[in-house]
Amino acid sequence: MDMKSILESSYLNYIIRLIMGIVFIYASYSKILDPVSFSNNIHNFGVTPLYIENLIAIVLPWLELFIGLGLITGIKYHASIEISIYLMWAFIILILQAYLRGKSIDCGCFMTEISPSDAAEKRFDMLKRIFEDIVFLIMLYKLKYDANNKKTH
Repeated sequence: MDMKSILESSYLNYIIRLIMGIVFIYASYSKILDPVSFSNNIHNFGVTPLYIENLIAIVLPWLELFIGLGLITGIKYHASIEISIYLMWAFIILILQAYLRGKSIDCGCFMTEISPSDAAEKRFDMLKRIFEDIVFLIMLYKLKYDANNKKTH
């Protein structure tokens, strides 16, 4: 089996759908359970007013959950791909701008705790998160621009 047939495989698309669906569902879980902590994480980026932070903290986790379910089940599949691509770009830009401004913050993606003593580690984690989001973005574009451009399995 050559590389082209692997990349065009419907099984690869299905695996990507499962991975990305699980990522979005997992990312939504703790934020749905604790929107106040998530709102605090959003506040640390310093780019939105408080009322927008609270609105995002309530809406975004549910959107992530529905995107994850859509990618896995195929319900609203194309909308799930489109919205997830826009979200990935937004996440990359937000984390990158915070990094470039010298902030050492937890992005809020998976609600991990941060202590002031590990600022350098958090800055490295921000770079890792940007890299992960770029990989996720490539996977989503693979689904969007697949030759079949339809849900698989």
